[in-house]
Amino acid sequence: MHSIGKFSISHGHSGSEGSGMDKHSNSNVPIKSRKRILIVDDDSDVLLFLEDRLNALGYDVLAATNGKEGLEVLQGQSVDGVLLDLNMPVMGGISMLENLGKSSATPPVIVMSANDHRPELQQAIIKGAMDFLIKPIVHDELANKCLRIFQ
Repeated sequence: MHSIGKFSISHGHSGSEGSGMDKHSNSNVPIKSRKRILIVDDDSDVLLFLEDRLNALGYDVLAATNGKEGLEVLQGQSVDGVLLDLNMPVMGGISMLENLGKSSATPPVIVMSANDHRPELQQAIIKGAMDFLIKPIVHDELANKCLRIFQ
């Protein structure tokens, strides 16, 4: 994982360390063609889990711990998709979606929630989210939705 200011980016790894290969080129996908996903979640365990799963799927990952940080990342980095928690301190997912809606180039967003609170999920879809995941996140569902939406 590399730091970008107070944010981080990580590249997948597949155990070729020590083989003389660049450690950032360890997947079959060249770095320049790898998709970059921003994860916005205040739970460090969720961030680590999602980072690991997305790296395994061939994505590079940027991380932020609230919506305000997520918007700051997007000002300086282009991404191919966003995994966005709805309930966070400072700025939650709905507020971040509203701010993203004001932008001309909005990446596709999948929102995440710890509960199946339908009105909140519907509001997120109305505000621009393309899909949602309920925590705890099931790996196959994460993979299917990311590969479909962040293609």
